[in-house]
Formats: sequence, structure tokens, C-alpha cells
Amino acid sequence: MFELIGNIYWRRLPAGTDGIARRTLSAMGRLVFAALVMSAAVTGARAQSDEGRVFEVRDVAVDVQAATAAEAQAQAIVQGRRDAWHRLVERLVPQSQAAQLSVLSDEELVGLTVGYEVARERTSDVRYLGSLNFRFNPVAVRQHFAARGIGYAEVASRPVLILPVYNDGRKPLLWEEESPWLAAWLERGSGDGLVPITVPYGDLADIRDISAVQAVLVDREAIETIGARYGAAQAVIANARTVTTDAGMQAVELNLIYVGGITDGQSLVRTVAPDPDAAGTDLMSAAAKAAVSEIQEAWKTENLISPGLETRVTVLVPVSSFDYWLDVREALDGVSSIARRELLRISRSEALLDVWINGDADQLALALTQRSFVLEEAGDNWILYKEGTELPEKYRPVPQQDPVLLPSPEPAPAPAQPLILPPLVQ
Repeated sequence: MFELIGNIYWRRLPAGTDGIARRTLSAMGRLVFAALVMSAAVTGARAQSDEGRVFEVRDVAVDVQAATAAEAQAQAIVQGRRDAWHRLVERLVPQSQAAQLSVLSDEELVGLTVGYEVARERTSDVRYLGSLNFRFNPVAVRQHFAARGIGYAEVASRPVLILPVYNDGRKPLLWEEESPWLAAWLERGSGDGLVPITVPYGDLADIRDISAVQAVLVDREAIETIGARYGAAQAVIANARTVTTDAGMQAVELNLIYVGGITDGQSLVRTVAPDPDAAGTDLMSAAAKAAVSEIQEAWKTENLISPGLETRVTVLVPVSSFDYWLDVREALDGVSSIARRELLRISRSEALLDVWINGDADQLALALTQRSFVLEEAGDNWILYKEGTELPEKYRPVPQQDPVLLPSPEPAPAPAQPLILPPLVQ
């Protein structure tokens, strides 16, 4: 790559330029490249990080009345901050551990918040009605969880495609208008968890890609086809049917089947009964909410960061071009759980760097998978490369060969027995 930069400068020189000028400008090209490399090694870069989405809570609805409009707005901001913190905890912390967190004071919440912005607002003399976006401080939030021994996840997943199959007792329904299960999913919104949920529209393209029977039979080719069109790396077949409980109440039996991703082939069966405290809630909507909660909880559990755990991972990156190295930088910058990194060496063919992650190497590999990169162990290092890249021979893992079984030695012949003749008959 050093020679490449130099050659670019050489080709731009006028024909009569002398050798000293050529060498000077070529050296300048190397200096420019070195400066770019140094800027690539700066730790803490977060230009394209997941932090912007993970630690920001948007569209927090507020509606407050007070003696004056100013008081109503001030109270709305305090209320919105509390609601935003509750949503952030719900996003990052498993339900079993979230129950261990105590209620924070308004002053403590201010210390965890970077700021807020107004998305929409309407005011009167005594009322403030609006929607606010709150941005939390990632470092302060991590320290808050670590000080209380709370595990959390902060790696955002690729979009997951939901295929809602409803069994009405006669046949499976997927795109049919009479399916209450599809309607419940289309009405629930996208949510704001670590796993972006995508629900197909049910248009002609969807009908062409996959049928209800294909979804029930887990036709992988059809699922991959519709998933690729929606940009989803994983699909969940959400089977639902209405059942009657022992108490004579209507309930929904869920069967979630994962297709693709790290949970490929896993399934979950759960029965969702109506909530007696939520009168009037649609049962199908409650079942869809429960299914989303199960998907989010499974992802958080898989990516859970133990409090205070930080691991150093030595990463070797085969570099084919400067643009490729920029792609690697962007992928690393996008992983918010990376605490810092240090470039150890770089050449025209490879780079070696240490990465410190809040978690372990497997969690780093999973986070990079969400950005279309592969991190796999090879000897003392981990090799990082873009999906679909053909690795040079020296970076490929040595295939494990089956041990050669030596033929067992033939048993030694048994010693000859003495020949005993019968006595002679007189």
C-alpha cells in the first residue's frame, strides 16, 4: 500500500520533473498514508457506533398539566427522563436482573443522561404535550450496572423477520386477510429493543416468496428468499393457535421456531393467557407482545456482559487494500461494547491490533457478525475478515485430520502342543 500511494503521486507529475522532486513527492505520499493509518488507530472512535441507537430512547410521550406552561414543561422533562430510563433498562437488562435495580432519584437520572431533544410539542397556558428523545451516557450507564452487579447486553442484532402463521383449526393462515395473528403483528409497531423486528407486508411479492404450508414445513429456501428481500439475517416462524385453558378461558399457544443465525433450529413453546389486570386487551396483541419479549430476552441472554468483565483479544486482519482497512475500522467502530483498541503493527498485507471488549471473544465475534464480518480463532490470534472474502492460504485454519490408525499386530502363534499317541494294543 505504501508503494501504491507513491505511484499515484508519480503518475500525476509533469513529464519534466527531476528525480529529487519525484522522490520528495513520493515520500510525501507515504507520510500522507502514514497519517491516515495513525488516524485509523485512534481509540474511542464512535462515528458509526451502535451507541447512537442503543443508548438513545426516542419518542417518549409526555402529557403534564401544571399551574403554568413552564412548570408543565419542566415536570414533563422529569417524567420523560424516568420513562426513558425504564425503557433503556428494559432494552439492555434481562427481566430477572432488572427487578434487582432500585428506583433512582431525579438527580441520579440527570447524572446518567447526556441530554434530550424535543421531537414534537404542543403547549397551552397550563399543559405541555409532546414527544421527547433522551440520550444516555454509555460510560455512566455501564458503571451504574457494574457497581450493582447487574449483567446487561448492548450489542444490536441484525433485523429478524417474523412469519406469523395462524392455525384456525382447519388450515394454516399466513397472508390471508382473515388472519387475526398477522393483523396483531402489523399493528404492534417496530419496538425499540436490541433486536429490530420486521413484519412482512403480505403483498404479492411476499405471497410469491412463501406460503403458509412452506412456513409450517420450515422451507429454508423460501425463508431465505423472503428474508433477503427484507434484509433480515434470521427469521422466526411464529406459530399461534387459540386454545382453551383448564379454567375454561381462551388463550394463545405460541411456538417460535428460529431459522438462521446463532439460534438456528431452536424453538420455544409458550401459552399466553389473558391478563386479568388488563381488561379489554386483545389476546392476539398480547401474544405478539409476549413473542417479541421472548425474542428480545433470548438475545440479551446470549449477549450478556458480566459486570466488570473486560477481555483483551489480539486480532490479525489480512489487508488487501486501504478501502478494505477502512471497512474493518468502520466495523470495529460500530461495536459499542469495544472499550478501546490499539494498533500493534500494520503492513501492506496485514494488521495486528489488540481489542479490549466489555465481554469475551465470542461476544466480540457475535457483534462483528452483525456487521458482516467473521472473527475466528487461529492459533494464538483471532483472524478478522469480511464475509465472502477469500482468505490467503497462510491465514486459513489447518484442517483437522483424522488420526491414522495403525493396524493392530497379529497375535503370536500359540506354542505347539506335544503329540500324544494312544497306547499300542497288545
